[in-house]
Amino acid sequence: MLLRNRFIIACCVACLLLVTPALADNEGQSKLDEATIKKLDANSPADLAKVIELCETAISLGLDEDNTRLAKQILSSSALQRAELMIQQLPAVANNRGALNQLRVKTLEDLEKAVANDPQLAEAWILMAKLETLPGGSRAKSLEHINQAIEALQERPVDQANAYILRAGLQESNEDKLADLSKANAIDPTNSDAMQAKIALQLALGKLEEVVSDTEKMLAEDADNLFAVEAAVRALIGLEKYDEALSLITKTSEKNPENGAIYRLRAEIYERKEENEKAVEDLTKAIELDSRDANALVMRGRLYYLMEEVDKANRDISDALLIEPNSVQGVIMRSLVAAQEKRYSDAIADMEMLVRANPANTMWIMQLANYYQMDDRPRLAIRLYDELIAKDDSDWRAMRLRGDARLSIGEHQEAMVDYDTAIKKLEETRAVAEDEKGTDIDYSGLLNNMSWVLSTSPKDELRDGKKSLELALKASEATEYKEAHILSTLAAAYAETGDFEKAREWAAKAIEIAIGEDNPQLDQLKEELESYKQEKPWREAQSTEENVKPLTSADDTIDT
Repeated sequence: MLLRNRFIIACCVACLLLVTPALADNEGQSKLDEATIKKLDANSPADLAKVIELCETAISLGLDEDNTRLAKQILSSSALQRAELMIQQLPAVANNRGALNQLRVKTLEDLEKAVANDPQLAEAWILMAKLETLPGGSRAKSLEHINQAIEALQERPVDQANAYILRAGLQESNEDKLADLSKANAIDPTNSDAMQAKIALQLALGKLEEVVSDTEKMLAEDADNLFAVEAAVRALIGLEKYDEALSLITKTSEKNPENGAIYRLRAEIYERKEENEKAVEDLTKAIELDSRDANALVMRGRLYYLMEEVDKANRDISDALLIEPNSVQGVIMRSLVAAQEKRYSDAIADMEMLVRANPANTMWIMQLANYYQMDDRPRLAIRLYDELIAKDDSDWRAMRLRGDARLSIGEHQEAMVDYDTAIKKLEETRAVAEDEKGTDIDYSGLLNNMSWVLSTSPKDELRDGKKSLELALKASEATEYKEAHILSTLAAAYAETGDFEKAREWAAKAIEIAIGEDNPQLDQLKEELESYKQEKPWREAQSTEENVKPLTSADDTIDT
């Protein structure tokens, strides 16, 4: 009996020795069970925090392989859910930088727990990437996180395509952005966001042939896709395939006769084709459909301006700015109309306002300097050109225009230096342009101005008839001997070399052209011819008296 009991006890001990390790491996089971039950009803950050705590405790106490996997899954999903709830609070603290950063950091902590326990949880990686784009975040970390998401989404192409779109927005170079959008489109051809973003970027980068190709695919699937139509038309306009663009947009207008944006777009094509009357007709249709279409009003105002119907231009621009006071194009057009009406102070006030808003815009600065010139303020213009050239000593346009301004105040020597430097810089630019794009740059005006000084300056040491004639011939050839003021310069150059017969010939031709154009310089051209008849070379000493009247501020600009 005693032996039998000892045998039973020995068996029990053996069984305990075999069972004990398994029990030890699951010491956290009760915590896991509690976490599992609590997860079912957890709907607040506090509830989810408790679930996370229970899972972490269960794992630390010990669980077998299967239960450890389960605990990590619950922990990861709870951390993600809690992060999602906290993210909903972001709009409430958006204007409080400190609170926003604090909430971002806490949310990231939960998401880091989520991916630490489930590295394949792509949604958590994506949220982390988005949080790093907020103030205080890191673009580099954001890219790291979205890369992890893309890797985790290998078996989910639709979601992976969206992740590529997100990464495209984080890329610094346009080529990298385009590569990501192309990947998104290849992975999920049905993703319209990827295709549209890709096409928009291609347009911005000037990849017009690619835009035409991609939009053809979109239109093959949906002929009424207005985004694809507009992108295709803009690409065709850029490629100067105006008839193709016109055909496409006209078909679209027939299907959408109440869509003013289509008429606006077709007006752009007509304007490029120099059919301004048809462009105005389309813009009028757009305005009839929507009287508050500020863009159409500005466009029509610009066309009226080009057609020298200043009163109509005035009215359209004024109406547009009443609707959209911050319209940059509207303000630019208002300044141009003011200059056309010789209200230079108003034009200057508008352009000064734009330059203050964007002091890096070279074209606006040049336009402002041009208005200063028109208003007899050449020294103010020179100051602006000085600033532009100091920033970019290869800016031949600024050099040429500074030369014009210097010439107007009698600084002939300084003007010549600017002209000569501008010509050298421009010839370098033209050579590069021809090598890269096969295009040319017209610099007849620059050649003409330098030639004029070389043949008409009252300063003997500056005149050089031979060089003046060389430049004047180049300018005349570039303009096919059709510009009155350039032929006037050619005549002056011949006179400076002593060839008064040629001087009279070309001065007469200049007058003939000027009469046909109703040229305001006609009287001076006649005076020049009379001088050559007397075999006297022409001399001109420009000296603009600086306008010292106070300029109006932008706030005082006359409302046109």
